[in-house]
Amino acid sequence: MTPPARIVYIGKAAGGVSGRRGLRKRLDEFRRFGAGEPIGHWGGRLIWQLRESDSLLVCWKLTAGDPGSIETSMIADFAAVYGRRPFANLRN
Repeated sequence: MTPPARIVYIGKAAGGVSGRRGLRKRLDEFRRFGAGEPIGHWGGRLIWQLRESDSLLVCWKLTAGDPGSIETSMIADFAAVYGRRPFANLRN
């Protein structure tokens, strides 16, 4: 039997064209979106509908390679085990 999933969202944070985007910026946008600010951070937006959203942990993994490809691969690996994408991943 597969244990319950503990992951609700898999996202990526790339440096962007200027190299200044990164994880800190993405997490700040994510937090601000959850607080109701009109931020263009749509990834993971379903997380804020969870009753316990304020107690969730953020984890990250340093990777080398194309962030989009790695994100897609991680979501596919999750789906191979659980039969679907993580709760808040609407695509990939």
